[in-house]
Amino acid sequence: MSNLPNSVHPPWCLRGPDCAGGNDLHLSRLVGTAVRGDEVIQMRLGLWRMEVGPTPPGGLLLELSAGSEVERWPIDLAQSRALAHLSGRLLRRLVPTASRVA
Repeated sequence: MSNLPNSVHPPWCLRGPDCAGGNDLHLSRLVGTAVRGDEVIQMRLGLWRMEVGPTPPGGLLLELSAGSEVERWPIDLAQSRALAHLSGRLLRRLVPTASRVA
């Protein structure tokens, strides 16, 4: 993707080896979600966008790894928004707030 002008790259695009190839795929830096550091399954989250069509698809990039096994799952924008919304709802059910406990 080095042949693309800078104006085509989103501001979060790494513009390195992860932003290359014939599929015109932009990837952001992945952010780790580890809290303790000893999680069996590691998860990192980033952004992706593909330069195809009049409205380029994009969303969250979920990377899951256990040992040397790594899988990346691109999640489209609509599903990413639903995941963010539903995650909050589900977590509130799992972990009651102090006001609900008292």
